[in-house]
Amino acid sequence: MINKTVLVVDDDPNVGLLISAVLKKFNYTVVTLYSGEEVLRFLNNNKPDLILLDLRMPGLDGYALCKRIRENPDTHSLPIIILSGVSEVDAKVNTIELGADDFITKPFDVRELRARVNRIIKRKSSDVSLNPLTHLPGSPAIEEDVLKRMAAGTPFAFAYIDADNFKAYNDVYGYAKGDEVLKHIASVISEAAKTHAAQDYFLGHVGGDDFVLVTRPELIEAAGNEITREFDRTIPSFYTPEDRQRGYIVTMDRKNKTRHFPIVSLTVAVIIPKAIRHYGKLVETAAELKHYAKELSGRKGSIFIKDRRL
Repeated sequence: MINKTVLVVDDDPNVGLLISAVLKKFNYTVVTLYSGEEVLRFLNNNKPDLILLDLRMPGLDGYALCKRIRENPDTHSLPIIILSGVSEVDAKVNTIELGADDFITKPFDVRELRARVNRIIKRKSSDVSLNPLTHLPGSPAIEEDVLKRMAAGTPFAFAYIDADNFKAYNDVYGYAKGDEVLKHIASVISEAAKTHAAQDYFLGHVGGDDFVLVTRPELIEAAGNEITREFDRTIPSFYTPEDRQRGYIVTMDRKNKTRHFPIVSLTVAVIIPKAIRHYGKLVETAAELKHYAKELSGRKGSIFIKDRRL
């Protein structure tokens, strides 16, 4: 089994020691924290494969922490198992409603704990709604988020983000390097969204080199500009020094003609819908704006373009 990281959150150090001793035998990495505040700081830069969470802790308790994790777009899909000495039905129902994936009552049988951890991690790993490379939500989840905003009448901006010259990069550098670029794109978008949209955003990976960012209209410009600026600053490091200095690579195009392809860039096409109330039409319009931006003459590097007319 590929090494997975389990975060144990319990103010009793003995619980962490017991779980660590059990799971490490099965190639799990175990991180133990003792308060909700520590967990929030940890999750800013780390994404465990599963969280084992105690309910009763001083300060930020398990209920509040579970809610905070689920409300944050960057952590909302992390699997959570509640570990609690509280066995009442209300406690179980409340935590499930908050988004926990499972509930185990203390004292627990270590074999049962391991079995449930294995089951949930395997289920999450095979979740077809998540992109297997970036682990971002796919098209069904993107559509669900947009339809909720439409139904609520909440104004939003829909950013369709696509990589330019990516096929040529794959052809020259290979798919493994191409996958690294895709993960980098996801990281750049995520960091910009966290910086400028706080927790009011949704990031999804349609597939290939296509991504979607949904957030409030007044937040999208700052996020979009940072995405293009940061990507253009960092993408040259994915090229050899020779290609970086030249500013292009040479390979065959779709018509089998030799061409110079510039460094990969991003097109960020933003629609702020007013009259559109159909998801398919929204995607179609965003794709049209994206194609228009890609064909702009004299364009160099990434571009952010916004259409307010709809």
